[in-house]
Amino acid sequence: MHPTSARMNRRELLGLGALAVGAAACGGSTGGGGATASSQNLSGRKIEGTLKFYNWAQYVNPENTKAYEAATGVNFEESDFTSNEQLLTKLQTTKGQKTYDIIVPDADHVRIEKDLGLLMKLDHSLIPNLKNLAPHWTQLPYDPGNVYSVPKDTGITGFTLRSDRVTAELHTWKDFFDFLPHASNLTVNFIESPSEVIGVALNSLGYSMNTDDEGQLSQVRDLLLSVKPYVDTVNEVYINDFQAGKIDLGITYSGDGLRIQAARKKEGDIDVVAPEGKSEIWIDNWAISAYAPDPVAAHAWINFILEPDVNAKEMEYNALEVPTPASYPLVGELAKNPLVVFEDRILNDYEILFTTPERQNTRQRIWNEFKAA
Repeated sequence: MHPTSARMNRRELLGLGALAVGAAACGGSTGGGGATASSQNLSGRKIEGTLKFYNWAQYVNPENTKAYEAATGVNFEESDFTSNEQLLTKLQTTKGQKTYDIIVPDADHVRIEKDLGLLMKLDHSLIPNLKNLAPHWTQLPYDPGNVYSVPKDTGITGFTLRSDRVTAELHTWKDFFDFLPHASNLTVNFIESPSEVIGVALNSLGYSMNTDDEGQLSQVRDLLLSVKPYVDTVNEVYINDFQAGKIDLGITYSGDGLRIQAARKKEGDIDVVAPEGKSEIWIDNWAISAYAPDPVAAHAWINFILEPDVNAKEMEYNALEVPTPASYPLVGELAKNPLVVFEDRILNDYEILFTTPERQNTRQRIWNEFKAA
């Protein structure tokens, strides 16, 4: 038995079970029921010459994109978004236009976007490597049976720091936000993701990131405005600057933090923190735009990435768990890292972020005030 197999069962019982509870609690749908887009009749169609990728920055292994191009003859073209909110807006404003092929929404946005008719139903006959998925990755509450999406990887939102520059002991989100007024001589970066930053700020106050309580949201607004003078940059593209020693403390995704730590192994000055108590656990997904100009190439990408050796390269590059267990023995010690393969406390205590239109609008107003301050 591979050492992660027991943990995969815990994820099914704890992490993914919590996801279903979270969806019900916020009134979100975990099934269909809205307008949906069927895949085109792709049987026997020749693969197109281009794949238009709309992705988070620095979130796919360049070795894999080159290998995909070599194997298929398809030209890979990537543009990037900085938040799930931006992805949703782009899909809505380009609806009906052949703009994107592969997109990378999180669990919540798969739920939202499929019900808005923005995602294409997958043609499973073109993705035989679905057989490589662990069983629990095929029955996710937001998309049972992988009708519209295939998990890309899973991670958490935490923070990363330069241990030679940040001398305080920071273990929780409360520690993090309490420390910021003492960080005037440090360079601090927040990710450009309104719901997530507001979510972890709510966690720092002891609240759920999915709260709709006006008093709690007012408190988090005041907290963010109070620390804004100590936040130097708000940027989703932070890995290179962190690796170059230009950032001392920042909200980061777990895989990014581990990549930064690996790049500064010689200096040995990077700590990646999975906060005690509450924080965010998330699942990102491969999906295809409902109006994809290159649907065969898009299906070919998903099938390609689900090869265990290819997905192992993704796991190594992003330092995140992938949904193909046969990849784990190929990455060695990484699969034993508790920031990749999570401890029970994370699966028990962390939250999946779920949004509603009202919730998103409220958080965007708070974010706009924060950015303008």
